[in-house]
Amino acid sequence: MRSLVALFGALGVSHTGSVMTLLAIPWFVLQTTASGLQTGAVTASETIGLLASSILSGPLIDRFGARGMSVFADVAACLAVGAIPLAYTTVGLSLPLLIILAGVAGLTRAPGDTAKRVLLPGAVRIARTSVERGSGIADAVIRSGRTLGAPLAGALITMIGAPAVLLVDAITFLVAALLVGGLVVVRMDPTPVRSGYFGRLNEGFRYVRKDRLILAMIGTVTVMNALDAGLSTVLQPAFAANLHSSVLLGELMGVFGLGAAAGSVMYGWCGAGWCRWSTFAGCALLAGAPRFVLLWMGPSVPVLLAGFFAFGLAAGSLNPLVVTVEYDRVPAELRARVIGASEAGVLAMMPVGAVVAGVLLDRIGLSATLLTFAGAYALTTLCPVAFRVWRQMDDRLPAPAPAPVPV
Repeated sequence: MRSLVALFGALGVSHTGSVMTLLAIPWFVLQTTASGLQTGAVTASETIGLLASSILSGPLIDRFGARGMSVFADVAACLAVGAIPLAYTTVGLSLPLLIILAGVAGLTRAPGDTAKRVLLPGAVRIARTSVERGSGIADAVIRSGRTLGAPLAGALITMIGAPAVLLVDAITFLVAALLVGGLVVVRMDPTPVRSGYFGRLNEGFRYVRKDRLILAMIGTVTVMNALDAGLSTVLQPAFAANLHSSVLLGELMGVFGLGAAAGSVMYGWCGAGWCRWSTFAGCALLAGAPRFVLLWMGPSVPVLLAGFFAFGLAAGSLNPLVVTVEYDRVPAELRARVIGASEAGVLAMMPVGAVVAGVLLDRIGLSATLLTFAGAYALTTLCPVAFRVWRQMDDRLPAPAPAPVPV
C-alpha cells in the first residue's frame, strides 16, 4: 500500500507543478520582456518538447525502467524549471537560453507522466486492490492537481512573483522524484530487447494499428480532447466575456473539475462491477455535447453550475476506464509505447481544436459555433454505440505478446 500511496502523491504533486509551470513561464516572459512574440516562442518550445517526448519516450522507459525514468524526468524538470529564475537573477537570461530551458521542461513531462502510469499496475498488485480502483483514484488525483495548479499559481504570482513561483514549481518536481525514488517499490518484469530504439518504437505503433479497439479508443479520445480544448480555451471564455464575468469562467472550470474528480473516485470504488462498454458510451454522450448545448441555451448561473458538475461527474469515469482497458489488453512490455502514442495523439490535436474554435467564433459567432461543436461531439461519442468493436471493452483477458521482431 505504501508504494501505491506514494505513487498517487507523486502524480498529484507533479501534475500540480506541471500546470503551475504552464502558467508561470508565459507570465514570467511577459513580465520580463513585455513581448508577445517572445512569449509565444517560449510557449511553443515547451509544447513541442512535450509532444516530441510523448512520441519518443516509450522505448527509453522500456530500456531504463519506469521507476528510474520517472525519477530522472522529475529531477531534470526540477533543474530545467529552477534554472530559469536562477539564471535571471545571476548571469542574466537570454531568449535562446530561455527557449532551450522551456523546451527541456516540456521534454521531461511526458516521460515522467508515462512512467508513473506504467508503474501503476504493479503498485496496484502489491496493494491487492483492483485496477479500476487504482486507476480511478489516480485519475482523481491528477484532475485535482490540475484543477488546483492554475489558481495556486495565480495566487502565488500575485504574492511572491513569477520567478519565485518557478522555484516552487521546481520543488514540486523534486518532491515527486523523492516519492517515487524513495517509497515506490514495484517489481516489474524486464522488457525483452529485440531490436534497436526505432524498431521498438515502430513495434508500439504496429500494435496500435493491429488492435482495432485500442486504435478506436485513441482516435475517439483524441477528437474529444480537441473539442474540449476548443471549449475550455475559446468558447467558455467567450461565453463568460459576453456576460462580463471572469468569475463565472473560473466557476465553470472549477465545478467541472470537481465533478470529474468525484466521478473518478466513484468509478474507482464501484467500477469493477460495471459494464465497461455501456459505462463509456453513456458517460461520453452525457459529458460531451450537452455542455455545448447548455451554454447555447444560456440558463441561469445556478443551472449552469449544476449542469457542469453533472457533466464532470460523467466525464470522471472516462479516463480511468480507458486506462483499465489498456492495462488489460496491452502487453506489459508495450505499455509505455502505446501510452506514449495515445498521449501524443491527444496533445497534437488539442491546439487544432482551439484554432478551429477561434476561427468559427470569428466567422459564424458564438451560438453557431457552440452548436457546431455540439454536433461534432455527438457524432464522435456515438461511435461506441454504432461500432461493435467497442463491445470488446468487456473482454478482460490480456492480448498475447507480440511476435519477435528480427534485428
